[in-house]
Amino acid sequence: MKRLYPLKPQVKKGKDPLPLKVPQYVGTPGWVLLTHNELSEPIALFIDSAETVTPLSLILDERLFSDTVLRVTRLSKDIFLVCDLRYLNGLCVFETMSYTQRQEKIATLLELFHHPDMTALIGYEGVPPNTSIRGYETYDIVPGTLGVFIPTDT
Repeated sequence: MKRLYPLKPQVKKGKDPLPLKVPQYVGTPGWVLLTHNELSEPIALFIDSAETVTPLSLILDERLFSDTVLRVTRLSKDIFLVCDLRYLNGLCVFETMSYTQRQEKIATLLELFHHPDMTALIGYEGVPPNTSIRGYETYDIVPGTLGVFIPTDT
């Protein structure tokens, strides 16, 4: 799956903010891959920046397991903040949808197809209070453009 759907950064470091701003929380950044194994069974995997693969137990509609790639931040053992959407069922939505459109798609997919009983996939509105912020990601309205990361002043 990594060969078919490269895990490319969607945010770069910079100094000039773009119009849309969201917090980047402290946690383990990575990707959630929703695919099928060699027996055609749906599987969910978390891959961190060191390329460590961790299987996840999710309650999620099987229709999303046709090669969906989510950019996430692992906030705790069983809570993942879904920061962005790269591929949806094999289609690269990053190149065709703006950041705002991708966020709306994430919210719709989580509301319709996910139950957080085992492992929670949450949007920005579900982040626990007092979660530390590493910095801010800013985006424009053009599909396929990278966001800009601006660290907080510490």
